[in-house]
Amino acid sequence: MLEKEKYFNLHLVTASVFLFFFLTANSYANLQEKLFNKLKNTKTISFDFIQKIAKNEEIGNCLIKYPLLMKCDYEDIKKKSIISNGKTVAVIKKKYKKIYYYPLKSTPLYIILKKDNILNLIKNNKPTYVDSNLIEFEIIEKNSNKVKIFFDSNTLELKGWQTQDAYSNNVSFKIINLEINPIIEDSFFKIPKEKDL
Repeated sequence: MLEKEKYFNLHLVTASVFLFFFLTANSYANLQEKLFNKLKNTKTISFDFIQKIAKNEEIGNCLIKYPLLMKCDYEDIKKKSIISNGKTVAVIKKKYKKIYYYPLKSTPLYIILKKDNILNLIKNNKPTYVDSNLIEFEIIEKNSNKVKIFFDSNTLELKGWQTQDAYSNNVSFKIINLEINPIIEDSFFKIPKEKDL
């Protein structure tokens, strides 16, 4: 009788473990499909943000139009803006009438603004972290840029990202007050000339 109980308990444990892994895998697949479809149907977003670089915190608002277009205005004394026109990222400091240009492909923003990158990441990878509030995916580029992208576990909306700047400082970008698919004209992402600042 004791031998039969051991055999039964062993099978019960094995079946429970198999069921747990099956349900977890099925749950991830369902989550990935919903997240993929939500992002696929997102054409534009508007939001406020909190950006933290090392110990410095900045706030402002952004507009993103997929693919590759972004404009963020910071609420700071330098009157800083960042604009991506699809090829170039311009960091504009209106107070000093200066513009700094960077090729978009050389920045982590390229991963974030090219929606297909994120869709492929979601479709082909499991989240690196999931809890009741947050879903995290991580991508490491060939040039060792590491980007973590965060989604809300309940609404499946983009919540922000984390990366490192050129000086190896952690940069976190938290999205608040997100609006999906507002109408945004392409002309909004035109980079001005320094003489027009």
